Amino acid sequence: MNGAARFVNGFRTGRVLLLAFLVVGTLIAWSTVTLGFIRFYRTEGTILKFTNCAVPNPLVTPCFYGALAFLIALVWAAYLASHGTSIGRGYERLWWLLLASTIFGWSNVAYEFWTWSQSPTRTIVSCSAQPLSSPWQSPCLYGSTMFLGAWLSVDRIVRARRRHHD
Repeated sequence: MNGAARFVNGFRTGRVLLLAFLVVGTLIAWSTVTLGFIRFYRTEGTILKFTNCAVPNPLVTPCFYGALAFLIALVWAAYLASHGTSIGRGYERLWWLLLASTIFGWSNVAYEFWTWSQSPTRTIVSCSAQPLSSPWQSPCLYGSTMFLGAWLSVDRIVRARRRHHD
């Protein structure tokens, strides 16, 4: 396979994988946040209460900020994909957002595992403010996996672009 064909194949595969990881991650994150809002509203009767709450307001949970990052990354990646290979440094900038999101997500997962290991009851309140008996059940774990997959996919795109331009 010649250089141009390898570039197109690597670029296309990376772009499809990137969008797939971001769509799945966005669905996981926003469904979790939506359920959090429903649970919070049923408990508190409002979504604007932030202190003295029976459960944390979803607006102050790491899950909400991860969901925002997923949505931003998905819109950004879709924009880049719609412009083919003509986007200059857009994928390189997206690489940085996804790296930061991956670090943020896995930091939350590590914290959940640490909290769980310290808990005498082996229960935790996850990043989505939902009680869990194991961090393996955490939406944060699945979202972090999607961020990692998206970051590796955009890395593939960036590397393909660099090889093609060298």
